[in-house]
Order: sequence, then structure tokens, then C-alpha cells
Amino acid sequence: MYDYICETPVVLRGIIENRKEITKEFVEYFKDKNIEQIYVLGSGTSYHAGLSAKNYLEELLNRKVFCMYPTQFARSEKVFNKNTLVIGMSQGGQSLSTVEGLDAAIAEGLYTAAVSENPTALVFEHADTKTRIEVGNEKCGAKTKGYAGTTVTLMMMLTELALAKGITDQATVDAYLKRMNKVIDNLGNVTKAATEWYGRIKEEFLPAKRIIVVGYDGMYADVLEGALKVLETVRQGVTGYDIEEFFHGIYNSITDSAHIFYLASKGDYKPRVLKLIEILSDWTPHNYFIGSPEGVEEHNDKYLLCDFVEDPLFSAWEYIIPMQVVACLAPQDLGINPDIPKDPNFHVRIGSKKLDGVRDHYPAEK
Repeated sequence: MYDYICETPVVLRGIIENRKEITKEFVEYFKDKNIEQIYVLGSGTSYHAGLSAKNYLEELLNRKVFCMYPTQFARSEKVFNKNTLVIGMSQGGQSLSTVEGLDAAIAEGLYTAAVSENPTALVFEHADTKTRIEVGNEKCGAKTKGYAGTTVTLMMMLTELALAKGITDQATVDAYLKRMNKVIDNLGNVTKAATEWYGRIKEEFLPAKRIIVVGYDGMYADVLEGALKVLETVRQGVTGYDIEEFFHGIYNSITDSAHIFYLASKGDYKPRVLKLIEILSDWTPHNYFIGSPEGVEEHNDKYLLCDFVEDPLFSAWEYIIPMQVVACLAPQDLGINPDIPKDPNFHVRIGSKKLDGVRDHYPAEK
């Protein structure tokens, strides 16, 4: 898992460099279709990846992008613009809920596209087009490089489509790509800083039974993904909140047993995070600030102060890394092997994935 975290910059560069080939089928099929809005469907990390891409996609396309869980789309959405593209994403490719969402879109006469790393993905059989997430098969349950890889794949699909349709121009795209690469170039620095920081906090963190992740703006997807990664591997109760939602009642539940991670990206909420820590420090000593040093007067070992690029559209690739590092290293120190599910047959028993074996990822390609 740690190797996969470290591979993220190489993976993202590869997707960007090979974007035209990766997205060719998608672009050719949809370049002459009238698309007025987009739904991005996925569960877990796939949903969070769509949410992470949403702000960029709406800015680029000037079209509404909805991110939804597939079952909510299939069972709750009733009114549709027929010029709608529905993109179903599943890294492992066998999610039956994503299949249900795509099938519901087809039944409504909407355009569909499937995205997966698995070359034989079930979701590919339920959409107009298929697009591979070129990150390689992550042979562990908790996906890391796949989160950013799915996000950038979705971004490249719609960037190339926007160029083909004349929605944007190459100069605009080149400017975005420059910003993306600046963030990617910094990921190694963040990983190193996060690993050192984990070494400082681990003795305090390892006994944690209640864990909270807080953030805002473009990093909200990281709040959800970070919470998911830690609960998948540390296997304790973890919740993630938008900071304003945290203000509206959640704070009442804080006691000295709460361990709180703050994704404090640049913006008008950053000073409020520092004020929140000041207030909550009277209730719990376990406050872990993650952000750039700018504007931070107090420096202590619990803070991860690192030079983040702070790009509002792309720095989610940076801010997720500290949570991924915690999710990777803490279970090792706790004696947990997160690659062994509590019930290897769970997805088969509950009917959430179509699987040939007992693992929730597909066998490595020959």
C-alpha cells in the first residue's frame, strides 16, 4: 500500500501523457453528441474521485455535474434532461450497484460511459463506452493511487471531449495541465513529510477509538476518502465532516477520546480551523492539523506543516496523502493486516459485487 502511495506521481503523469489514447473511444463516441449535463456515479473511493473532479469539470465545461451513489441515482432520480451523460466508475469493475446505475440510465435513454481499471470489468458490459484507469491492479483492499488515478482519468476524458467539441481551446487546457503537473511534482515531498509526521503522532494516535476528519472546499472529497481509508484499515469508528457541518452540532459530541484530523487548505476557513483547534483543545488533546505553515503561529509535533501547492482544483491529490499514510502505517503498528477482510466472502454473501474469488479485487493480468 505504501508503494502504491509513492507510485501516485508516476501514475498521474502517465495518464496525462497518454490521455489521447486512453480517452480515444470515449471522445470518438461522444464528440458529436449533445451533452448538457453529466452524472458521475460510483461507490466509496470512486464516488469520492468524482467529487474531487467536480469543480474542475464544471469550470472547464460550464455544465452541471452531479456526483451520486449509483443506488441513489437508480432509485431516487425521477426527472431527466435527455441530453445527459451518465459515467459509472468502479476501479475493480465488478460493483453491482454501479451496474444498476448504468442500467437505469440506459432505461431512461441517456448516454452512458463506464470507467474501470479492470480490463474485463462487468461495468464495461453496461455502457456505451469503456475507459481504462491506467493505474495497474492494486492488490490490496484499500485503494490509494486509484483515488487520484480515477480522478485524473475522469478529468482527461472530459478535457479531451471538450477540446473535440470546441468547448475549450488548447491554450486553456495547457494552463490547467501546468497546474496539475505542479501539484504532481510536489506529491513526493508531501509523502515524505507525512511519513515523518506519522512517526511523531503514532504513539498518541494508535489507541484511538473515535476518529474524525474535518475539511472544506475542494478538499471535502479528501475528508470522505480519508475517513474511508482509515476506517478500512485501522477498523475503528471514523467519520468525516465538512467544517460548517461540524460547527452545526457535531462539536457537542467531542470528548477527550476524540482524535481529530483537520485538512486545513488555503482559504477563508483556515483561520477558523485554527480557532476551532483552540476551542477544542480544552476538550481533547488529540488535534492533528494538516496544512501549509502560512498563518500558523503554533508549531508542535502533532501538526503536519508542509509546503502544499494549494491549488483549489488539484491539491486534493496532496491533501489525501497524509490520511493515506496513516491508513497504511497505523494498522501495521496495531498488528492488523488490512489486506485480509473480516469476511472474505462478504461481497458475495451480501450481493454487492460479482466476484469469481474471495478477494474484492480481480486476479492480476497474465
